[in-house]
Amino acid sequence: MRSHSRQKASEAVLFGEALRRFRTARGWSQEQLAVEAGVTLNYVGNLERGEQGPSLHILIKLARAFEMDVPTLLQDFRGDALRKLRL
Repeated sequence: MRSHSRQKASEAVLFGEALRRFRTARGWSQEQLAVEAGVTLNYVGNLERGEQGPSLHILIKLARAFEMDVPTLLQDFRGDALRKLRL
């Protein structure tokens, strides 16, 4: 097991898992999502691995790429899941 100097933020991991689900449901590669959203491939990978969380600006770009609204993109951040986050 690799040791990390910094533990991943639980909200970033939760978002990354959701982002990967939305992307694969569309049949898109990470590269295609990067092009559609106007971000780098490396950034998409970092988001999906939970290594960083998105800014509001990036959330809007991702929602536009998926042709959905931001609340849909953040649908995993409700109820028990939201209360269980370690912040």
